[in-house]
Amino acid sequence: MARLPNVTRDMVPEQFQGAYDQLTADGPITGGPGSITLNSPEMARRRGELTAYLRYETTFPRRILELAIIATARAMDCPYVWNAHAPAARREGVSDAVIDALRERQPLPEMAADESAVVAYATEFYQTHRVSEGTFQAALEQFGPQHLVELTTLMGNYAQTAFILNAFEVTLPEGTTEPVLPV
Repeated sequence: MARLPNVTRDMVPEQFQGAYDQLTADGPITGGPGSITLNSPEMARRRGELTAYLRYETTFPRRILELAIIATARAMDCPYVWNAHAPAARREGVSDAVIDALRERQPLPEMAADESAVVAYATEFYQTHRVSEGTFQAALEQFGPQHLVELTTLMGNYAQTAFILNAFEVTLPEGTTEPVLPV
């Protein structure tokens, strides 16, 4: 159970009920970050558009996208995002050794150059709140300007998601298959 109850239509001010109706057109939202952001339906609707683009419409490689998300989840100590995306990272081809090392904060095994670039970029930013010239150039060479901007925005978006999930103590759904992220 999260710190806030699930939102129902009658809890939403009239001027935001249209956004609420759009968000819940496929059924009630009772878990994950949506169960929290629904408290501000218009904000949730707008946030959802960016998230949908970054997750489903970008041409960024899925393997790198999922690796960036779990690197962010680890940096933000967010079990919910980790458990939602580690299985996807595995399916997209990120090795078990890389995923397990990230989860346990162990030295990373050999990785492909694009994987190494995204992990270094994320790790450096989350530790120092900056990216050195060398790390930036390595990521730029791997991904190009458009994808590096999208990668950076994706990581920021998932940092925001982690902040929401952690602050409101959203619990993991039942039936998770990944080992729980140690925090």
